[in-house]
Amino acid sequence: MGRALSDDVLGAIVATARVIGALVLLFFLPGFLLINALYPRKGELDREYDALYRVTLGIVLSIAVTVFWSFFLNSLGINEATGLGYVVGPNIAGGLIGLSAAFFVLGWWRGAYPWMARVHPALARVPKPGPGELLTEDERDHRVRLKLQKLAEKREALRRAIKDAERRMRLQSADAQSHYETLRDKSRAELRSVEAELKKLEEERAAELY
Repeated sequence: MGRALSDDVLGAIVATARVIGALVLLFFLPGFLLINALYPRKGELDREYDALYRVTLGIVLSIAVTVFWSFFLNSLGINEATGLGYVVGPNIAGGLIGLSAAFFVLGWWRGAYPWMARVHPALARVPKPGPGELLTEDERDHRVRLKLQKLAEKREALRRAIKDAERRMRLQSADAQSHYETLRDKSRAELRSVEAELKKLEEERAAELY
């Protein structure tokens, strides 16, 4: 009885996995890979909601790809061996898998998957700059690094200013302490702003590189 129950559970898991795989193949994967092939640059669809656009358009295009592939299979007529049409599960699945693979290769070739460089350096591909991108990748990275360096220097200067203000607060009279306390609080607020900007730039640079 225990073995029969185990087989039932395994069968249920396999059936669930097949349903999920079929749904992903029919309603997401081909269109998502096609969108990446058409728009390989990150942020090309929208700077803020690029991922959401890709997922949404991927679902729509997946349905369209599935419909057109089914039309193609239907145009082949009747399979004489079975007496049925070609619009059957294996043919639909095989075609969608093949199209997905083709879209993935095209997207990789156009630079949509820079993470492929982690698999092997020879697979590294960078998307071409867009029409409005006058700077090369190296030039943009150089500018970002310069900005990071300036912000880091400003952060250190603010930290020194805070320490200096705190030191002077201990040495001065009550009236002077109030003045240096104001300077310290102002430097702290500016330091928080600089650190937030540094963190944002570092995250954006890491996202572009990886």
